[in-house]
Amino acid sequence: MIPINRVKKNILSLIITLLIILGHGLAFALETQLVDGIDSQPTPKNEIPIFGQSLFQGTFKDQPFNGFNPDYRITVGDQINLQLWGAYSFSATLTVDPKGNIFVPEVGPVHVAGVQNGDLNNFVLRHVKRVFKNNVQAYANLEASQPVKVFVTGYVNNPGLFNGFSSDSILYYLDSAEGISSQSGSFVDIKIIRRDKIIQEINLYSFIVDGIMPAVQLRNGDVIVVGGKKGFVTVKGAVQQSAQLEFIGPYTQLGEMLLVIKPDPLANFARITQVVDGVKQASYQPLTNAMTTRLYPGAIVELVRDNDIQSISVIVSGELDGPATYVLPYGATLEMLMTKLKFRENADQNSIQLYRKSVAEKQQVALDRSLDALQMEVLTRQPKTDLEKDAQKDNALMIQNFIKKARRVIPKGQVVIANNPDAGKMLLEDGDEITVPLKTSTISIVGEVIFPTSLVYHKKYTLEDYIELAGGFANNANRNELIILHLDGTITRVHNRDFDNKLGNRLRPGDEIMVMPKINSSELQVTKDVTEILYRIAVGTAAILSF
Repeated sequence: MIPINRVKKNILSLIITLLIILGHGLAFALETQLVDGIDSQPTPKNEIPIFGQSLFQGTFKDQPFNGFNPDYRITVGDQINLQLWGAYSFSATLTVDPKGNIFVPEVGPVHVAGVQNGDLNNFVLRHVKRVFKNNVQAYANLEASQPVKVFVTGYVNNPGLFNGFSSDSILYYLDSAEGISSQSGSFVDIKIIRRDKIIQEINLYSFIVDGIMPAVQLRNGDVIVVGGKKGFVTVKGAVQQSAQLEFIGPYTQLGEMLLVIKPDPLANFARITQVVDGVKQASYQPLTNAMTTRLYPGAIVELVRDNDIQSISVIVSGELDGPATYVLPYGATLEMLMTKLKFRENADQNSIQLYRKSVAEKQQVALDRSLDALQMEVLTRQPKTDLEKDAQKDNALMIQNFIKKARRVIPKGQVVIANNPDAGKMLLEDGDEITVPLKTSTISIVGEVIFPTSLVYHKKYTLEDYIELAGGFANNANRNELIILHLDGTITRVHNRDFDNKLGNRLRPGDEIMVMPKINSSELQVTKDVTEILYRIAVGTAAILSF
């Protein structure tokens, strides 16, 4: 029989041994977790994240694109499934050869390279019908796009050569390289190189903010190069997401950064700290003034909701007596200002105009984005024939000249307050401008008419009457639609079916009839885009840009 004391001693020894083993295991597990988690831990709470660093989490590389893309252009190495039936039968998968052809029995080589996927079937059928006039039908579809190998290098986490398809996006290959290095890589300087030439430059901010990603068909041996991190500024405080933001160039402006990092609607001041020419500078200024402040690499901007603002200033002009600037308490409304104004006898109080800097900035941003989209549409369009190539060259030159002129346009930022019973309750902003126009008895006709002029208003005159009095439409006039810009800032878009006597009742003294130019472009989408931009400029600046 074993003594009880010995049993107790053995049990106690066993417990101590187990505790030691468990202690080592717990320490090892904790150490392993810490080591394995060094690169995967989230950004510490006290560190401002880098804008875009969460983009690459493996979701792009796990989803290669193999769906139907009607805009994809057939290229060498693609697999085309072809079927012929009727008087002649044939079924096979054909590879686009190095010359861009597929060989169709009894028809011969058919050059399909460059044909859009959505047009492939009709394109092949037309070639078949040249030989088989009747009783033979054809069906062709893209079975698989060309497999390619693409180099990804530069400041990525895992550079290398990656397999994919020519239809896969740039994001697929960047994600395959485990993304851009958040500490040293650039999200705004990415280049695609083919045979030692840059074929595309990419700014991922455009994709993150607006969803814009250039459609580039990659080829075997293409190189994606991620440049080094550019200058950056830190924006924090009253913003929707604090972040470090990159920019290209020696400096940027706060207004450009806030297009990426959206400010809190109540943010009204900016605290800016930066080093300029070796000297540390700090400023605290209204957000409207800070928008154009130059920011140099390393600048720190904190947006503030400063509720201690005591007053704002509003500029007034036109048919008024009294001061040109009114200082009002913060939170003042339009109605409060109206009670202070002294209108002259001929002031048109029904057509008061309000101009606001923040509205003008939004109009400018919208215009710039439309122009950027138009430029991308023109530059990336691929001609199919030499004739189309020549026509596109002339068209692109014309559009580029138009874009150059349009970028010089400065929107006025008018806030339309007419026909709104609640307009008086609107809060005024610092720097608002109020204009009270003179009562007028004229109608202006501008744009594409023979003699742009101003005419005395007559209530019996129709729109056609005024156009005829201005010499009629010019050759380049868009006769299908006009704009009437009323003195109070409201607009009326008039279609040709409305050019009748009824429209005369809608014309008012002070109106401006704007005859827009006709867009002569072979591309329907370009015509639509240019037309929309012309109307946006006309409404935002009260001017017609020639095309």
